Amino acid sequence: MIKSIQLCLTHSGRVDGRKHVAFSPGLNTVVGPNGSGKSSLLKAIYDCPDCKKKNNDETRYHYFDSEAMNPHRSEEHFKGIAGSVIRVRAMFSSHGETMRDVLRFMNFKPGDCLLLDEPEAGHDLKWIIKIRKGLDKIAQTGCQVIVASHHPVFFNDMNIIELKRDYVNKTLEKFKRVVCG
Repeated sequence: MIKSIQLCLTHSGRVDGRKHVAFSPGLNTVVGPNGSGKSSLLKAIYDCPDCKKKNNDETRYHYFDSEAMNPHRSEEHFKGIAGSVIRVRAMFSSHGETMRDVLRFMNFKPGDCLLLDEPEAGHDLKWIIKIRKGLDKIAQTGCQVIVASHHPVFFNDMNIIELKRDYVNKTLEKFKRVVCG
């Protein structure tokens, strides 16, 4: 589980100029407009050797975005029987269906950190809500979840990390105007 990250010079420039980001156990969502550094923050956590993470030394990081779930990539991202099922199904499924398989077949353990870049992509509202409920269950097992998202379903009952000040309130106001007229 990651407590915080001190971003290197490269990543602090990509993540809205931030040098330090703190996380909570359980559910975290990173929000901000396109280009504010949500994906860059997740990638920095996952594999930047220059960013300094304060975490449990036994933390296993699992990173999923649309590229990681592409079954045609050369590296073997998904391991074992569950990985084989995900890779084969992904050849014939949408990104959204593959995300559902990841949440269903991957074995997350207490202390793990699950990093998801826009898990709502390719889903209708019904499935976005199911994904959120699945993430709630994963977090209840002791796995930390960090989501980069624009979707309001990921704004409630999570530690929110806004990369642009007041992003959540402005997004909800715009959403309300569009839906309610």
